[in-house]
Amino acid sequence: MPLIEWYLNATQLPVFDANTLSYINGLKPHRASHWDLQTNAMKFYKASLLEQLSHIQKNRCAYCGLSLERNLVDREHFVHKEQNGGYPEFMFITENLFAACAFCNRAIKGTTAVITNYNADYLACEFNLIHPYIDTPSQHLAFVVNSYGEAILAQSLTQLGHDTMLFFDLHSSIMTCRRAAYLLELKRKEELSVTDYAELKSVSHFKPD
Repeated sequence: MPLIEWYLNATQLPVFDANTLSYINGLKPHRASHWDLQTNAMKFYKASLLEQLSHIQKNRCAYCGLSLERNLVDREHFVHKEQNGGYPEFMFITENLFAACAFCNRAIKGTTAVITNYNADYLACEFNLIHPYIDTPSQHLAFVVNSYGEAILAQSLTQLGHDTMLFFDLHSSIMTCRRAAYLLELKRKEELSVTDYAELKSVSHFKPD
């Protein structure tokens, strides 16, 4: 299936066993510092979280939609968790957690405030950026097919889409080129036969005397 949506629409949520949920709930009231606990239970939770998010998102960033391969990958809190000015109460809400490339998360989003109307019920909050799980991104953003048949040209459909597109720089020439490059990478990977790959590995592993 060709890629036509780059800002991801997450339709599944991570699932955790009863022991893990009991541990997380036992930390309440949640504080930002809880995220950095070095307990075995927390390490297990975070490892499972990232593994599940990567699978759910098909190993693509929640915001730019590009591959997470060979990138620094963050467990991203859509609503940031910082103790001062943030919302640590939402820190372990599964709808608030995504996998994102470090550039989108650290260089662009950081601790930007995304809540425009707060509610203690996370799902009742209103946000100023497209929410990858609560919203349907394709209702706000479209990726138009170019002359090569690639859906890589970003187009906003709503004000929310416009704001999100500008925020993550999805309309820029560099991001358009990166989307095109990723599609080419997928195509070449699909075309590379088992024999070709074996030959490539042989050449790659060759070490002259």
